Formats: sequence, C-alpha cells, structure tokens
Amino acid sequence: MNLQNNTDTIINKFKEKNYDFVIEKTNFLSEKENKNDLLWTLRGLSYLNKNNKIDSFKCLNIAIKINPKNIDAKNYLGILFNNSGKLKQAEKYFRECIQSNPNYISSIFNLANLKLKTNNFEEAISLYLKALKINENIEKIYINLGFAYQSIKQSQKAKLILEKCLNKFPSSTEADKLLSSQTNFKNDENYLMSMVKKLDTKQLNDDQKINLLFAIGKGFEDKKDYKKSFTYYSKGNYLKRSNLKSDINQKIELFEGIESFFSDFKFKSDNIDEEKKIIFIFGLPRSGTTLIESIISSHDKVSGVGEINFLSNFVKSNFFKDNKIILKNLDNFSGLSLKKEYFNYLESFNIKNDVITDKSLDTYFNLGFIKHFFPESKLIHCQRNAKDNCLSIYKNLFTDNEAWKYDEKELIEYYSLYKRIMNFWDKKISKDILNINYEELVNNKEITVKKIINYCQLKWSEKCLNHHNYVSPIKTLSLNQANKPVYSTSVGSSNNYDIYLREMFDKLSLQINK
Repeated sequence: MNLQNNTDTIINKFKEKNYDFVIEKTNFLSEKENKNDLLWTLRGLSYLNKNNKIDSFKCLNIAIKINPKNIDAKNYLGILFNNSGKLKQAEKYFRECIQSNPNYISSIFNLANLKLKTNNFEEAISLYLKALKINENIEKIYINLGFAYQSIKQSQKAKLILEKCLNKFPSSTEADKLLSSQTNFKNDENYLMSMVKKLDTKQLNDDQKINLLFAIGKGFEDKKDYKKSFTYYSKGNYLKRSNLKSDINQKIELFEGIESFFSDFKFKSDNIDEEKKIIFIFGLPRSGTTLIESIISSHDKVSGVGEINFLSNFVKSNFFKDNKIILKNLDNFSGLSLKKEYFNYLESFNIKNDVITDKSLDTYFNLGFIKHFFPESKLIHCQRNAKDNCLSIYKNLFTDNEAWKYDEKELIEYYSLYKRIMNFWDKKISKDILNINYEELVNNKEITVKKIINYCQLKWSEKCLNHHNYVSPIKTLSLNQANKPVYSTSVGSSNNYDIYLREMFDKLSLQINK
C-alpha cells in the first residue's frame, strides 16, 4: 500500500476515533516518512484524545518544525497550552493561526474561549461575533456567546442569541439550560411546556436530557409546583450520576493525606508585605461565595478573577500522586516559583488592581498550602444553612462532573467530609479565617459587609453595599442571584422540598449534631 493510501486509511480511522490504530500506524510510517507533518499531526491529536499530553506536545511540535505553516498543528498546540494553564503561549499560537488565515474559525473560537476564561469579555464577544459571520452553523458559538453576555449582565442580548440558537438548532438543550437560568417561569406556559415536550424526543442523548431535566425542574420551582420540580430534579440527578464514576472515596483519601501532613505542621508567623494581596473566598458550592466575591470586587481597589482553580491544579500536579501527598517538607519547594507561576497565570486576566479575589473550587482542601505560600492572604469562609446548601447543590447542574453532587447519600458523605476539613483548619489556623454566614449577611447586611471589608483591610466603600449596580462579571451558576441585591427568599428554601428529601435531610441533621 502506498503512502497516500496509508494516509487515507489513517484519516478514516482517526475520524472513527480509533486512536490506537492511528498511533501504531503513524509510528511505523514516521520511521519512513518522518518529514510528513500530517502524520505527526494525526499522531499528536490521537495522543491528545487519549489524554497523553506529553506525547501530544512532542508530535505537534515536530509537525510544526517540519511545516511552520501547519495551522492545524499550531491550533491544537494552543489548545494543549490552554488546558495546561500556559495561557500566554496558547494565545500566541491562536493568533499566529489567525494571522496566517483570518477566517480560520477554529483558532478564532479557541481564542474567544480563552478570552472568556480570562474575563476579557468584550474581546471574547467580538471574536464570537466574528466567528458567526464566518460560519453561523456552529451551535457552540451561540452557546458561549450567550454565556458571555449573561456574565456581563447583558441578559437581553443573551436571550436573543440563545433564542436564535434554539431556532437554528431545535435540539440544543444547552441553550435551554442557559436560557432557563435567566427566565422567570412564574407566568410562563409555552416555553416550559416546549421543554417538557422536547424531553420526549427520541434522538436526545443523555447529556441533552440532563440539561432539560434540570431546566424543567427550575421552571416548575418558579411556579411553586415543588412536586413536579422535584420529579425532574430527581431524574436529572439520577441520570447524571449514572454517567459518572464515584469520587467520594478519593476525596476522603485526599483529605486524610492533607490532615496527616499538616497535623504537626508549624506555620510561619512572619508578616510579609506583598505588592499584590489575594483574598481567597471559599466554601461549599452554592454557599454564597459568588455573592461575597461580587460584594468585595465592587470595591474600586479590587479585581475579581472568580473560579480560576490554578492553585488546586498546581497542588495536585506537584504535591500529590494518586491522591497521596509526595512531599516530605514544604520548605524543599520554592514558594517563589509557585507565586511566580500564579501571578504569571493572572497576567492574562483583566486585572486592574493589586487586590485580587480568588474563589476557586476546593480551596478548603488547600488552605495549608495557601497559608504556607501566601501567608499574607486573606481567607473568607462562606457558610449557609446545611439543608438549604445541600438542596441548592442538588438542584444545579455543574460543569466539573464530580459525582457526589448528584447522589443524596454521597452528598451527605461529602458534606460530612467538608465539615471535617473545616474543623481541622479551625484548630490549626482559625485566627486567620473570617467565617461569614449567608443568613447573617441577609439579616444584617450592612454590619456584615462592613465586617468583610474591614477584615480585607480596605477603606469603606458604599459600592460594596450596592454591588448589584456595578458591572462585576460572573461566570458561575450563581450569576443571576449574585447580580441582584442581597435577598432572603433562598433562606429556608429547603422547606419546600422537605417531604421529598426527608431521608437526606434527616441524615444531614445527624451529621450536624455529631
């Protein structure tokens, strides 16, 4: 078989997602045709699809060295850098592709996603609109553009683009999920019923059904039909959980390693006057972290970066292997290099101030590392009524695919683990942590907000009391709630579902009273 026939076969196998065949065949052919950049590109993409980043990097770099005009290889190399947190390198490759071909939609879209990720919303929106002019038949462009508009409080523009998406792609349940999040279904009949009808479409895959189930659950909740609401939430959780592998035991193992490592750890008490101040805001999902960040970042001296998850990813990559800590002494690791990488990462964000809020996920796991490497940082722990908090997690569809969020039993197990983690840190560094209760914020807003601002060592600003009046971009599930004044309707919301989640709530009460 000649090279052309071999190449055609490899391309077809790649389209069929037979990546092992592609890797094996290109490995054999590359010995003879080691100057064929297409083979190296296909091999690199196959490694990428098998989550082998190291070999993917190698192959794509070889492809570019052979042919510097290979924009497909450059584009995927940009994706690899983006996924690895090397944002500047990623942007460099995306821009090189666009410079070579101004209509190369893949890099335009990928650069837009990078800009959305780094809170450069206006630039992201401009790039998405450019991509739509080139090709208006790509569903994901509409989805991400709608989300970008939502993030900067342009709900009407978001509504229009998401409705356009649904007209063009009627089976786009991701558009339904986003649109339903900003829709009050109290007096709606048509849209909610259209989603219920769409749920019976046989062509929908599980992910599409899950989007609809959570969106419909929210719709009936708006109508105060909690029985129907729970029916759809329950089905959504069950289907989502059935598609995920269990992770609760890994979480327990992770914490036990951290607890063992930091039990006798002595934190330095030196006060370091850093140029940039970091305020870490943390708590369970749906505990009020987004609201607290919105309040603080409305201050003129503060920039919020949201859930960047840089430190969590860094800690996992450098300090752990198979959920076991591999360090013997933190002093053997240079904190300067961690700080440098952290602030290098933030350079790609839209930051205008020296005080930064970071509300990344799982921060409570990493408080020991934060306290050691960022001793000057502020730590704000957000808490909420346990039943309300767990219900809110149960009602929402997250992007991180952690299985415990979709199973009543595992949700309680995780809540117990979270309390165990925070009890541990309270014994170690309680004087450094400001605990804020959501209910306290609702009932004593001004006093609580002033306490937060004072703890952050910021001058008082009335803007912090009226955070909802200022454009503070939000990219989390809480964007619609955090863009409103502090309100009390979510306090005690678990009462509406008490008869449907009684077993879960009873077990939760036992955990709290231990």
